[in-house]
Amino acid sequence: MFRHSPLFQFKHGDHTCVFYRSEDVLFELLTPYIAEGILKGERCFCAQKPEFIKRLVYDLSFLGIDTEREIRRGALELHTEDEAYFPNKRFEPAVMLEMLTRSIGDAVEKGFQGLRTAGEMSWAVRGRNECDRVIGYEKMVEECFPGKAVIGICQYAMNEFPPDVLNSVLESHRQHLAETTAESIHSSLHVRYGCCSAEVVADRFVLDPRYYYVVQQQRQREIVGWGVAPTFASATARAEQLARGGSGGAMPRWHAGANHRQGRCAHAFYSIIDRILLFRAFRREPAALAVRRPYKRRRVKVCEAADDPVL
Repeated sequence: MFRHSPLFQFKHGDHTCVFYRSEDVLFELLTPYIAEGILKGERCFCAQKPEFIKRLVYDLSFLGIDTEREIRRGALELHTEDEAYFPNKRFEPAVMLEMLTRSIGDAVEKGFQGLRTAGEMSWAVRGRNECDRVIGYEKMVEECFPGKAVIGICQYAMNEFPPDVLNSVLESHRQHLAETTAESIHSSLHVRYGCCSAEVVADRFVLDPRYYYVVQQQRQREIVGWGVAPTFASATARAEQLARGGSGGAMPRWHAGANHRQGRCAHAFYSIIDRILLFRAFRREPAALAVRRPYKRRRVKVCEAADDPVL
């Protein structure tokens, strides 16, 4: 099933890694992501396997995108991995970053709202052993993106990379998405906010889903807050508010009426946690993607503006 808009809507400055096992699940994200960029007036730059390019063109056409027209006007650029990452017959992180920075400026100068990129990274382990260089490049990109008119996703086939490399990739991105199993109906996005982290979960088969979010401290692994929001943007905004409070900033208020509804809210909260842990349990993933230890049950905070967390 293809969505006409992404389940998770990224904003300028976002640099996100995507871990996938199945091409079908990857394209559930990739196709709407590129389609949204074209419809928003952004230039979309794709570095993909040749077979991925063919499928992407077909899927975009299925969503009503005139790919030939978008290519002619420069809104859609499709390149193989070799063309994108090896312009001088070798991978040079500093050169790549310079080219990327120029591309962002060029897109804006030509009237686009910004640059949107999607890059397949599996070439790094297919006979090239470029993982160390790729990690260094990812760190440079993570530092470069904030404040610029660019959005980027980096695709990693989990079955091709060793766990230690995937863990290093995680450390090089503030945001990451990891594929669930085919039996799972949920997708989740993980975001780091200083010493706190958030997980936003939604039903990927619902066209207008609700977004469940949980924020926890990274060291103590204790829950800072939780809630439910009608949109992805409001869920991440509320999660960031909670994370700022949990990091020593202004603490959000207790949910209005929490005293006489404490039992019902606590039940709803642990239902959210159970959902998150349940679909995580079906994954086979590197240690950094798994739950290190169970959440501690303690009193938690929710944003004052959050919807009632009733499932």
